[in-house]
Amino acid sequence: MFIEELGRHLAISSIPELERSLKRDAGFWNVISIREPAVPRPAFLRYAKRVHEVIFEDRESVDPDLRGAPPRREHLASIFRFVDAHPGEPILVHCLAGLSRSPAVALALIVRALWAHCSDLGAPPKLVEQAVDLLLQIRPPSRPNALVLQIGLQQFLPTNVAHQLMIKLVNHPVLLKNRYEKNRPQQ
Repeated sequence: MFIEELGRHLAISSIPELERSLKRDAGFWNVISIREPAVPRPAFLRYAKRVHEVIFEDRESVDPDLRGAPPRREHLASIFRFVDAHPGEPILVHCLAGLSRSPAVALALIVRALWAHCSDLGAPPKLVEQAVDLLLQIRPPSRPNALVLQIGLQQFLPTNVAHQLMIKLVNHPVLLKNRYEKNRPQQ
């Protein structure tokens, strides 16, 4: 989908959907590939124009007692550098399911564009509504990872502002509903 405020196409994908998208539009997408440490690199990334890989787990807290690879500031900083190095070019963000980490990255990119180019939006709620609306147009079942989103927002906002905005975004009624439906037991 072309996002006017970003001046580029932005898409979100799961790994299973990625092959079809990249083969259909070979050489079109600059891909941000977010994977878990144990997940191998998808072979069909060769159809992308460029690929930027980051490896971190889908978790929403940084617990020092847990081993593994939580999302870190340097992961999101490298994503923003990659996006900024290719202005106006299409970006496709993928993670395993295309529901948590990749929507969080996409939402942070959308918010940055709105924050920079639409000063009349000011602070939430108008910014929150427009950003979430754009995200849901791209990926309706999105339920952005709160930690990834906060770290992404911290790339261009003070920490306290990023935290407050992250809370407003993840508590948007549709995103909350998406999260609730994910956790609801099957009947």
